[in-house]
Amino acid sequence: MTATVITLTRVFRFGGRDLDDPSPDMTPAEVLRHYARLFPRMLGAKVIEPVLEGDKHVYQIKEAHYGDKG
Repeated sequence: MTATVITLTRVFRFGGRDLDDPSPDMTPAEVLRHYARLFPRMLGAKVIEPVLEGDKHVYQIKEAHYGDKG
């Protein structure tokens, strides 16, 4: 019996768009800060624990929702 090693790639999903992992050495929080420079709507967002989709770990990035003024 032989074992097969599968390398899972990380994908960061934001607003329906899949973003590549800039560096596997970065933490998910560091990736969030990296992409926040390109997507200002990510400021204040958080990274949700990944789900497995095939051979990918998909991290969902959720925007911060602020209350309505009133």
